[in-house]
Amino acid sequence: MEPRPSTIINPRRLVRLYLALAGLLLIAPCTFLSDRQYVQQNPHYRGVHRVVVFLQRWPGYLQLSAQSELGAGFIKKTTHFLGPWEPAGNLNPRALDVQDIDDTLMGEVVLEALKSKGYQPFLSQALPAAPAAPASVAILMAQYQALDPGVDAFLFCFYAPTLFLSHPPASPQAVSNRAYSLQEIVQLLSPGRRGVTWAGPRAALAPENSLSHAFIYLSLTMFKALDWQTLWQVADSQAGGKVRPWIPLCPPGPTDQDYWADPGIIQALMVKNLKCRLRHLIPNAF
Repeated sequence: MEPRPSTIINPRRLVRLYLALAGLLLIAPCTFLSDRQYVQQNPHYRGVHRVVVFLQRWPGYLQLSAQSELGAGFIKKTTHFLGPWEPAGNLNPRALDVQDIDDTLMGEVVLEALKSKGYQPFLSQALPAAPAAPASVAILMAQYQALDPGVDAFLFCFYAPTLFLSHPPASPQAVSNRAYSLQEIVQLLSPGRRGVTWAGPRAALAPENSLSHAFIYLSLTMFKALDWQTLWQVADSQAGGKVRPWIPLCPPGPTDQDYWADPGIIQALMVKNLKCRLRHLIPNAF
């Protein structure tokens, strides 16, 4: 007959269990108080749930007449959210616009992030590709509010999916001012191959015909529909309003090693990085 396991509780395990339970009891009221304090300090934020999202792709080789770069400033009521677009005055010879990240994919990611925070988001109808005259954020809000007065907030989003080559191409004419699919970029760097080398952080030591970074630049501003007050805003690496003040290390992290990546891996890393950033940028709905 096998001996029964001992019923004596290890004192160390008992202490660890006690500390864990005490921590849980402390965290719950602290979270409740912080949420309550947040709502008390920001009464204008209460009741913001139904959000209409305006997406606008910002190609790296173009600029707006009143703004040269996506991250040059926050999206405001006076911002020309719709073109007409102009050729960019300052082009990075290593940067390529990624065609694979489009409104459909961005819409799915942004809506998913908002829903996880307690919002009820939906996309606005498709914006005209080339308007005859600039349309400001205020004009778009007024036009939409006339159609749907029940919306609680407007979220305007510029996004720029960009891939960076480790080195400028040998012949500048090989890269034109247009969007490239990831498959095209792979063939540009490694003709006949299915993938490319994603170089580590040391750009000076990166191998030829490799990529060094792939990133979705982002500019976001949420306006309350009642009075068009700015609730929170993001412009590239800048943040304002009630967004979290720090961004954790989102994938892909820095590495000393070069690794192989095909179009699927590149796109997956770009999207995972964006989802991670949005999770920490977008505040909870109350």
